[in-house]
Amino acid sequence: MKSLKLKNYLPYLIFFGLAAIAFFQVSFYLHPGKYDLIDCFYPWRFYIGECLQNGQLPYWNPYQDLGSPVHADPSSGAWYPMVWLIGYFNGYTIYSIGFELWFHVFLAGVGFYTLAKTLKLNQSFALLAGIVYMLSGIFIGNAQHLPYIISACWLPYVLNFYFRLAEEKSHVHSLKAAFFLFLMITGGYPAFTIILFYLLLIFFFIYFKKTYQTQSTRALIEFLSRHVLFLVYTIMLSLVMFVAIYQVSPYLSRLGDFSLEQALYSPFSPQSFVSFILPLVSTTHTDFFNSDLSMRNGYFGLFILLFFIIGLFSKKPIQLKVLFYFGLFSLTVAVGEYLPVREFLFKYVPMMNVFRFPSVFRLFFIIAGILTGVYYLQESFNRKVWTKKTLSIGAMIMSGFFLILFIIARSKGQLSLLSFIKNNLFIASEESTYWQNVAFQSIIQLLFLGIFLFVLWKFNDRKKILAAIILLTITDLVIATQLNAPYTIYYDKVTAKEATENVSKYAKGFPKLKDISIEEAGHLPLIGSPFWQNMNTFQKQISAEGYNSFSFTSYEFLESEYSQLFTAMKKNKLLLLSDSILPESKLKVYKKDSLFTQNQIFLNEIDYDYLIQRAFEATKQDTAFVKEYDAARFEISTSLGSRRLLTLHQKYYKGWKATVNGKKARIFKSNLNFMTIMVPRGKNVVLFEYRNPVLKGAFYISASCFVFAIFVFIFVWLKQIFKKA
Repeated sequence: MKSLKLKNYLPYLIFFGLAAIAFFQVSFYLHPGKYDLIDCFYPWRFYIGECLQNGQLPYWNPYQDLGSPVHADPSSGAWYPMVWLIGYFNGYTIYSIGFELWFHVFLAGVGFYTLAKTLKLNQSFALLAGIVYMLSGIFIGNAQHLPYIISACWLPYVLNFYFRLAEEKSHVHSLKAAFFLFLMITGGYPAFTIILFYLLLIFFFIYFKKTYQTQSTRALIEFLSRHVLFLVYTIMLSLVMFVAIYQVSPYLSRLGDFSLEQALYSPFSPQSFVSFILPLVSTTHTDFFNSDLSMRNGYFGLFILLFFIIGLFSKKPIQLKVLFYFGLFSLTVAVGEYLPVREFLFKYVPMMNVFRFPSVFRLFFIIAGILTGVYYLQESFNRKVWTKKTLSIGAMIMSGFFLILFIIARSKGQLSLLSFIKNNLFIASEESTYWQNVAFQSIIQLLFLGIFLFVLWKFNDRKKILAAIILLTITDLVIATQLNAPYTIYYDKVTAKEATENVSKYAKGFPKLKDISIEEAGHLPLIGSPFWQNMNTFQKQISAEGYNSFSFTSYEFLESEYSQLFTAMKKNKLLLLSDSILPESKLKVYKKDSLFTQNQIFLNEIDYDYLIQRAFEATKQDTAFVKEYDAARFEISTSLGSRRLLTLHQKYYKGWKATVNGKKARIFKSNLNFMTIMVPRGKNVVLFEYRNPVLKGAFYISASCFVFAIFVFIFVWLKQIFKKA
């Protein structure tokens, strides 16, 4: 009985240990994560954690791009349960963001393992599939993009429970599918959810047709009811996210004038196909790939690729067949501009025109490749009369291919492989060449194939051969991960301790702001390695700077079309007392003649006509300063000799309300972006507050549905335990 329990839990222990070992530089807190993980997702999550620890919902981030509704940014994780758990109970550090990365890798292995079992792979083969998936190119290449990792983590769970809700008469599977889709929506990158929607739509029609043709009307109604529950509960769980996105959509450039050129940016180019066999080559610093470093890795193991190629035309069950063809189609989309498929989707398929990076589609090919390869291997092992001839011939052909690659690399000039191994391995080298990487990894792959052929020729016991394949695959993927890791996973020249110390010296919460200009706030001393973007979140100073694709159209327009006004505006502090107003119709004239000054406020024609009739007068004694602020509030004290216009350099956004001495004040949008109000003479208390009752109501609905789902899952789990007992 004990051995049976250990056998059941062993795969989960393997996934956990493998995630920790393969990502050991991050999981053992030796080095910090890299690029966007540190420059985007860490500061955003750090800020969200501070909001939660101060008893506030993460509504507004005042520090970056002169204010941003962090709650509406799908990549921020503002409504993702794991972000709330870490943020509230621990707060975000270099260590916790690293934990979030590798823990999702572990969960991805578990999810793919359960999906593979649902697709009729037995435990050993499902284990192999999970191992390959969690260390595939999407997790290694895109390690810096935490929402990519989160999406790839939960996607197998959604597919797994969707298949079960479609085939089994249990509404619990509908709740589970909805729950994991909610995790994808709130934590992941939207592109994956959009693509998954179309995949699920295909499966729905297939299952609907099968149920309609082969089962009773009652069975069809039950089938539809499970889908309705899945859809409705997904909406209810994700309601807070949907409301936030709906509210912010009119403000965003991404959902507005989004061009085909942007949608085609950074594909999984045909040149990147080399990563299917030689993942290290994809790290070469060259324009040859025509794609970002993070978007080039499609590796899913040397042996699984071999089994995938051999099993291309083998018979497959319906679910796997759909995944296979959807994966092939996704690969044609992933190449971006090299084929017209991505352009067609952009122009004619709903929601395919709101995200960049065609390379995201490669995940669905990786899924198809792994399942096809492992399924073929299982079918080969299950045959009564089993021959190793096909696998041996395939391995020998692949060995010959790598030998030819090595010879070609050698013909390109002196490789200096000993120097390469000594000086360029396991570091983010900018000196290693394309052909050095080709030659070195070709040697490694030849060694693996040689061992594989030896195992095939030496042993006849299928269990021993399968164990050898699993061990070889683990070794292959761990080595590939470690070779690529300094380029795409962690900074090798900075320790996690150093990075933590560079952040920990700054105040927590919402401390008093420095009395400096917006421009000065954007040029504060650097925090230190490895940080170089979005540092104001740690420095607690409001800046016009920001590194984020989640950008308001009006703000981008101000920066690009009226850069002179933008520059003049940044000479002000957070608060501006002004008596100089102009209509927006004058913007082009002032741009042409370079007439912008920091005191000017441009308003739309209606607001200008209203305010020009009021008298404003500046006196030297006029003052305005921020007393307190947080994620939804600015309290300002003013002392004025005459009526003035007060501008808070935070973006004008639906939900902001203003009061002066407790009385409601009208907010005017100034300089295309910011909030301006009239303030009377004398001493005043001005309050800007962000209120969003619709969003708060949606949050309570989502939170209640989340808690209910957890209770249902616990109840079902306990019921199963007592039933077995």
